[in-house]
Amino acid sequence: MDEVELNARLECLRIAVEFGTQRDFTNPDQLAERYWQWVSQGSEGTRPEDSLTEGSPKQAQNVRSVRKGSAPQKTKAV
Repeated sequence: MDEVELNARLECLRIAVEFGTQRDFTNPDQLAERYWQWVSQGSEGTRPEDSLTEGSPKQAQNVRSVRKGSAPQKTKAV
């Protein structure tokens, strides 16, 4: 187990203890393992096809227009 995986598992355990119920608090390793399975399952098969993989922002398809007068106006300094 490398350091990255260890830190991720510890984070799953922290979340299980912090946000789990009282019953989960007595045995947090089961909930932490369930969280770890969810985190480590990967998203290649479930990622939508139109998702960008290069990390650049995607342009919105239906850009909402701003009503005239509602945009901030620049004022001249006196």
